[in-house]
Amino acid sequence: MNAVGIPDEEAGARLLEGLQASRSLIALYDPDDTLWYANDAFLKAFVHSTDNVSFSAIVRSNHAAGVGVNIGASSIDTYIARARARRRAQSHCSYPIELLDGKRLWITETLLPGGWLLCEAADVTALKQAETSLRVSRDVALEASQTDYLTKLPNRRYAFELLKRALLSTQTQMQLLSIALVDLDFFKSINDRFGHEAGDIALCRFAENCRANLRTVDTVARIGGEEFLIICPGVPVQAALDILNRLHNNPIQVHLQFPSVDFSYTFSAGVTQASQGDTVHSLLARADQALYAAKAHGRNSIQIAAGE
Repeated sequence: MNAVGIPDEEAGARLLEGLQASRSLIALYDPDDTLWYANDAFLKAFVHSTDNVSFSAIVRSNHAAGVGVNIGASSIDTYIARARARRRAQSHCSYPIELLDGKRLWITETLLPGGWLLCEAADVTALKQAETSLRVSRDVALEASQTDYLTKLPNRRYAFELLKRALLSTQTQMQLLSIALVDLDFFKSINDRFGHEAGDIALCRFAENCRANLRTVDTVARIGGEEFLIICPGVPVQAALDILNRLHNNPIQVHLQFPSVDFSYTFSAGVTQASQGDTVHSLLARADQALYAAKAHGRNSIQIAAGE
């Protein structure tokens, strides 16, 4: 009789039934690493052939049949050597594995007296999928919080954070940094004359023009209704002016079929270079002063504000 009052033979039979029916994968290897016991779930996942049930033979048979563990880019010999070196290296260990059918298992190995090895595995595929889904949802939410909904450019909050980091690099690593504030000229008149759809398209066309003409290291962000910030790391103000001129020399056209609308528009910009004593506020203020000068100059122009 055992502690709960069930005859030992009956308890052993019930235990064996439970192990066989369990969804957990359970196996017991003898000291020679030959499979001595495996429940149905383990057999289904790992034992492709019963001709030879040593650990190495099972892995080789599965690999030849294209089932079982996904060994990645390793050769089968390398994988087996690494696995055998890990097995029995400590009394208890746990690790994940991927199967070739896409499932993910969490393996637990327990070293028993005399060198016997108890292996247990739980199918954590659903947990992994949920984790992936949560990660994707988090990434989507993060991107949405940093992106302007219309132009798909970085938004004001994210742009100022980028500018803060870029300015810090300028001050700590002696790197050049130039920025530009850009305003689409007479944007209100576009909305008033052609409607907000035309205004939205004008904003998106400008964003596309920036993507096509800026360097890959440059960042353009929408920080207001028709106002944009361009961050140009690693270049002096004259090089930033050249970048802005490339934008300026590409006329921006808007075409709508219904209703029939066809117009072009320009922009004004203020450009400046960061100095060692600059803060984000002082750098933006100086670029804004240059932008104001460009508007006062009749718009459709670019003005430079010298660094302090």
